[in-house]
Amino acid sequence: SFDWVPAIVVAQNGLAAFLSGDIVSLFVLLLISPFEYLFNVTTDIRLLELSDMSHPLLSRMAMEAPGTYHHSLMVSNLSQAAARKIHANDLLVRVCAYYHDIGKLTKPEFFIENAQGRHNPHDDLSPSMSRLLIISHVKEGVSLARRCKLPGIIVDGIEQHHGTSIIQFFYHRAKKRAEEAEKGSIKEEDYRYPGPKPRTAEMGILMLADSIEAASRSIDKNKPGQIEGLVNDILQEKINDGQLDHCELTMEQINVIRRSFIFSLNNMLHGRIAYPKKDEEESAEKKEPVNTATEAEIRENES
Repeated sequence: SFDWVPAIVVAQNGLAAFLSGDIVSLFVLLLISPFEYLFNVTTDIRLLELSDMSHPLLSRMAMEAPGTYHHSLMVSNLSQAAARKIHANDLLVRVCAYYHDIGKLTKPEFFIENAQGRHNPHDDLSPSMSRLLIISHVKEGVSLARRCKLPGIIVDGIEQHHGTSIIQFFYHRAKKRAEEAEKGSIKEEDYRYPGPKPRTAEMGILMLADSIEAASRSIDKNKPGQIEGLVNDILQEKINDGQLDHCELTMEQINVIRRSFIFSLNNMLHGRIAYPKKDEEESAEKKEPVNTATEAEIRENES
């Protein structure tokens, strides 16, 4: 006769294993947020939640600062592709790129990508006042991120994405005005972001992608070599300025990142065929029947 005891034991053990797995999964889901907070760790689950484009901050940016929103999306594409090439945390750098400029929500009209052809408000301000407004977007971003309880690693991205870089445009404008007015020299330190400099490979990639994407808007994409020259110049500038000194990127990795940026930008900024205008199409259509009729007459005469 069949012995049911082993079968019952196997069934009980299988049911216990199934239930224990479900219970452990439930506990993990319930405890993951408290543990993230207690140990200051940001998991991929949290990052995936923040990558949802319906997040209130991202939705607000899309409505109030559409130029900054589009810029952030482009930076995320550039930085994620580069991070994958050097086996860095591409999800982290993508999410940091989404939120790195949220501080611009305070005064979006003072950033050129949101001007949309309107009068540039910086034309009516002194370079020192413009400097304060531009630099403030980092502090405002950190404050907004903390109010919205974003993870510390996202706050790091907001703080470090400019490092201690100099605000070149307003620094040179201030120097020119000081020379014209024969005033004292302008201190370069006054026109630098407060930092800190990028401290991880992901933050270094974010800084480079942010600078390169912004600068790529002003180049002639139809001229060969423009994109490669731009990427090389900005990379060399950041290296010479010491902005990448603490982000653990090797020269080999920087070269891989450079090639990734060039490839991605060439695809993002690809040219298009110029379509004919409406009047040109109409004139072409008018000429076409004449040619067709002439060909028909010739055929009739030949036959």
